[in-house]
Amino acid sequence: MKKNKIFISIASYRDPELIPTIEDCIKNAKSPQNLTFGISRQYHPDDGFDDLSSYEKESNFKVINTHYKKSLGVCRARHSIQKLYDGEEFYFQLDSHHRFVKDWDQKLKSTLRNLKKSESPKPILSSYLPSYDPEVKGENRLNDVWRTYIDRFMPEGPIFIFPESIENWKKTKPERARFISGHFIFSYGDFCKEVPYDPKLYFHGEETSLAVRAYTCGYDTFHLHRPWVWHHYTRDGKARHWDDVPLWEKLNGDSFDRYKKLLGMDGLRRVHIPKYGLGKVRSLLDYEHYSGIRFKDRKVQQYAFDRKIPPCPNVSKSTYEKNFVSEFKYCIDVHKPMFNEKDYDVWVIAFKDKTGKEMVRLDADEKEVERLMSEDPKDEFVRLWRNFESSEVPASWLIWPHSKSKDWMPVIEGEIPVR
Repeated sequence: MKKNKIFISIASYRDPELIPTIEDCIKNAKSPQNLTFGISRQYHPDDGFDDLSSYEKESNFKVINTHYKKSLGVCRARHSIQKLYDGEEFYFQLDSHHRFVKDWDQKLKSTLRNLKKSESPKPILSSYLPSYDPEVKGENRLNDVWRTYIDRFMPEGPIFIFPESIENWKKTKPERARFISGHFIFSYGDFCKEVPYDPKLYFHGEETSLAVRAYTCGYDTFHLHRPWVWHHYTRDGKARHWDDVPLWEKLNGDSFDRYKKLLGMDGLRRVHIPKYGLGKVRSLLDYEHYSGIRFKDRKVQQYAFDRKIPPCPNVSKSTYEKNFVSEFKYCIDVHKPMFNEKDYDVWVIAFKDKTGKEMVRLDADEKEVERLMSEDPKDEFVRLWRNFESSEVPASWLIWPHSKSKDWMPVIEGEIPVR
């Protein structure tokens, strides 16, 4: 083991923030001589802003250069980077758009070591980090600390994770977490050997599957309790893999299938995936009891829905079953030009099962319609959120608008993408 050394994994896709991230990371480290960078640079020849040729001359930089057309997504990139790991004591996984507090390396190492002494033999620090905006001059970093919670199961299977502020974080220590954030993982180096990235996952599902696999391998995840690293989220106008590479839809679909087979979802038999499957220290059931999430039928314990810190409390089997909530949450996106009238007073909104039978109606009244049509003039879509209790994923939705002057307008329908 290379004592005190940190292996820093950075997956970058045509990102102008890559070099500023590297520079800020080195500048603010207490011991920059202990940093080794493993970088997957997925580049476009005409970009120029992410040229790492000067860094590649340094012995502590290991760079994989991949033409953007040959890129297979972030999970494949992170998998490739992990092959460059060479026994460093610590493993630090990032995106390519971050900023760092002074002496960040000392702070993270000290926190992880304290967790190992007092909380877990195999700790992970992982969070959705507070944001920064490189376009804003002056103070552009959010002074906050976030935890993650489950927002919903996506129709395709993965869990959609959201962040929220940790109250009174200045007085707290790292708190236990259900999920891992792909853009911030700090742990011991063994992590990338024991829980290697699955190269056949694409994007959604990366974080939940990694959290389950890590937990079953004996790891415990904790949210960072101080704003020591920041992440850039919006990245408006920046290149993204799914905008550039037509193959992404197949990669994404295959990834959803693999994710659901790993966790035994939607009637699929659980499949052991060699090297990238679940661990043997704990079971999937152990994780489900800890997190309050049951994958096979997409159910969540009320305790988890209430965003309470894990683990979920131990209760009797009957109480455990009663405490499950089955909620379906979905955003219907419709192109605004589909709605041509100015005097809608109601939109009938319904969800149907695979036989075409109506499951639920959740209409939009006149005030909601006015709000939806006036939100964000730059957005070309009406984005209509609906949620309801259901253990079954709907197969389709419909909107039937009513105009005061023209009566009922044509029905707008769409399928819900479940593989």
